[in-house]
Amino acid sequence: MTIPGARCTQAIALALLSALGWLSGCSDNPGGLNGHLPPPPEGLVISDPVLTAGVTARAGAVLARPAGATDGGGTVAYVSLAPGTVLAGSRATVRRVGDVASLTTAVLDGGFDPVPVDARAGDFVDVQVTDANGGTVFQQRVAVLAARAPVVVRTWPPVGKRDTPLNATLVIVFSEPVDGATTTGAAVRLLQGADAVPGRVRFLDPSLDASHVRVEFVPDAALVPHTQYHVVVTRDVRDLSGDPLAAAVTADFTTGESSTGPPASILISTDSVLTLAVGETYQLTAVVRDAVENELTDQPVTWASGDINIAIVSPTGLVTTLADGLAPVTASVGAVTKRVYVAVRPNPAASITITPDPAPVAATDTIVLVATARDAVGRLINVPYPPMEWTSSAPAVATVTVCCGIYNTVAKVTGVKPGTATVTATSGTAHGSAVVTITPARPVASVTIVPDSTTLVVSGFAELFAILRDADNQLVSGRTVTWTVGSTGVATVDTSGLVHGVSLGSTRVVATSEGIVDTAAITVTTISLASVSAGGAPFYRGRSHSCGLTTGGAAYCWGANGFGELGLGALQGPEDCGGNPCATVPAVVAGGLTFTSLSTGVNHSCAVTTGGNAYCWGDPEFGELGNGSNLPTAVPVAVSGGVTFAAVTAGGNHSCGGTTSGAAYCWGQGIGQFGWSDVPVAVSGGLNFTALAAGTGFTCGLTTSGTAYCWGQIYDDGTVWSAAPEAVGGGLTFVSLTSGHRHACGLTAGGTAYCWGSDAQGELGDGTFSNSRVPVPVSGGLTFSSVSAGTEYTCGITPSGAAYCWGWDVNGELGNGSTTGSAVPVAVTGGLTFASVRAGGEHSCGRTTTGATYCWGLNWDGRLGNGSTTTSLVPVKVLGQP
Repeated sequence: MTIPGARCTQAIALALLSALGWLSGCSDNPGGLNGHLPPPPEGLVISDPVLTAGVTARAGAVLARPAGATDGGGTVAYVSLAPGTVLAGSRATVRRVGDVASLTTAVLDGGFDPVPVDARAGDFVDVQVTDANGGTVFQQRVAVLAARAPVVVRTWPPVGKRDTPLNATLVIVFSEPVDGATTTGAAVRLLQGADAVPGRVRFLDPSLDASHVRVEFVPDAALVPHTQYHVVVTRDVRDLSGDPLAAAVTADFTTGESSTGPPASILISTDSVLTLAVGETYQLTAVVRDAVENELTDQPVTWASGDINIAIVSPTGLVTTLADGLAPVTASVGAVTKRVYVAVRPNPAASITITPDPAPVAATDTIVLVATARDAVGRLINVPYPPMEWTSSAPAVATVTVCCGIYNTVAKVTGVKPGTATVTATSGTAHGSAVVTITPARPVASVTIVPDSTTLVVSGFAELFAILRDADNQLVSGRTVTWTVGSTGVATVDTSGLVHGVSLGSTRVVATSEGIVDTAAITVTTISLASVSAGGAPFYRGRSHSCGLTTGGAAYCWGANGFGELGLGALQGPEDCGGNPCATVPAVVAGGLTFTSLSTGVNHSCAVTTGGNAYCWGDPEFGELGNGSNLPTAVPVAVSGGVTFAAVTAGGNHSCGGTTSGAAYCWGQGIGQFGWSDVPVAVSGGLNFTALAAGTGFTCGLTTSGTAYCWGQIYDDGTVWSAAPEAVGGGLTFVSLTSGHRHACGLTAGGTAYCWGSDAQGELGDGTFSNSRVPVPVSGGLTFSSVSAGTEYTCGITPSGAAYCWGWDVNGELGNGSTTGSAVPVAVTGGLTFASVRAGGEHSCGRTTTGATYCWGLNWDGRLGNGSTTTSLVPVKVLGQP
């Protein structure tokens, strides 16, 4: 087969660059357009600029403008890499020099099909190809020429293929869109010897390729077995500018005896990450293949967006961005799916509105202001860039500080003295203001300590709050509160109301403000935990916490507390673990609520009260607290929506809950819809679940029939990338299931454990390190009563109470006294008999049949709860227990 590559000679390129030297301002190429660049390799092809309006007019396609193009004549250049050009390549990133927008696509057989990049003559395009390990194997900066003849990038069947299916449809991929009027039966032919094979020439279905860079030849009848054929493409084929093909192409192939099979995979171009700005559009294409990589053109795909608030996609794969954020776009044929993530960056802010405005506040009190940014056409900006900067026109009257969350969109204003101040939020050249009026301070009329009684352990902590009100029962703040304790031998209290247990006993704490007092009862005792949960995930390595519920339903947490994940009422402290806030012994979760179940995620936890109300606390960066806010909270806050839950499960950046009727709701990031929601949304599909298990970016559920379903992202090499619940393969029936970082496990009625997903560290437990898209049995012939999936490892309990773990073990997660991982179950040492074990990020916790709780693994932030920060390779007892 003869396929011309990117054959632009240096002489032509340099002449063009010299003639277009005045365009050097279009690109940030060092040295301008006259910089000395090596010629591109034979297989790297960058087309001349193509008018986006012209694609619609001449080819009938719906090609959109990528970053920066305009509806009135925007241009794109198509970038492609012929097969065999970079054989070691795995991914290719393409970007116009000077543009933030970029795209990443898969490299197959050393090449990739054309992808459009916003560009005009004189611009430069960077192409970087990396191998499977992320190492750069090819990098080239190439100029976009004003004139460039189209070429054939590849054909299917590829040249020399010897087992072509008898029902094959032939595909020719051009370096840019071609004129449909020129793709005739005379321009594209299939020959058997010297005889023409009857057939039709046409563009692919628009859902596969609306750009019209691919033409197919469909034979009228099945091909003859074991026969050589020739695909001939003549120079009669022209691009949308009327330029003929650079050279005629002939590609030979030979048939076998088989036919094509059902769809097995989809390749999206681009297939990985696409970066666009708000308001831009981009045309995606899809290639459907069967199990042996035969290309299928009779299988149109269905396009869907995972977050229609951020990006929508047309039935032909046209992506239109609406707001900044991250939106997955999926192409599917039946149960076969493939996804590309569209990262949408905001446009510059053009206007900022602050609420409330005006904002009244008393001297010494505070008020929270929220800034909302919009771009030039009024679109909401979720994440303004640059971040907001806040100022006060009169700091002596009112001060302003960024507070309570990410992106600087929220600020806290504190009144200093009576008067008026203007508070301004600025992002780039945009700004907005609110008038703050400070009134005289109101005297304190009452003090209420919340809670009015609390129980903590020796060396443990509990946070008390003094609620101050004026004579009109209105809250007041900014006043001095003095804290005292009756017996410092039992407990101490600091200036913020943080109580520290010293020894067993009882005492009282007094809060005084402006002569008004209130008291709270303090009991320092031992606790018995009825359940325990271990949190953490590798994206947040070195930061984790644990929580447990007492037999009476009180919640205690220990470990890291940089985001309020301990729930004790303070976003920091109460201890210092190497410069990081933490608690090395159980601390009381504030609020005095009684819970029936509790689940710990990465930087947050959720629990359900006896009345079925769900509460969460910690870091809600992605809405995982479910209260409609992204502000971190160190106390339990009610999940919005008024849903009554039977149980909740906290995952990586999301949470889910199931009702007593079996309905499932999720909130946060990666919730099945692949978008973000800071309030619960119903899981689609109408299934009723008896159990839910949230992992890192995905969730699994168990139906009343025992069928396991998963949705979200387990991982590329796992089982599911689905916006809706998808049945787990294998036909097994489970009685329980668990979700970890990139894998999940289920337990059958007979006690056999099965796992599926990633097996990079042996976490599937089948003795291999091979990923599996269907459940595989855990080796060793053990019978389990429960299993728990963590970060690249798994633990289980046998009916006799023996604990076993397998997988990752660099920090002693397996609890067997070593740091050597195992792809099969190994016994947890110590001779303890467990009733339950929970695998977390890099530590595990378990509760014995006698009611004692033990933890093991990484401990730099106190997550083992034994009063130290020393990692333990074997179980150690959590302090505060009998």
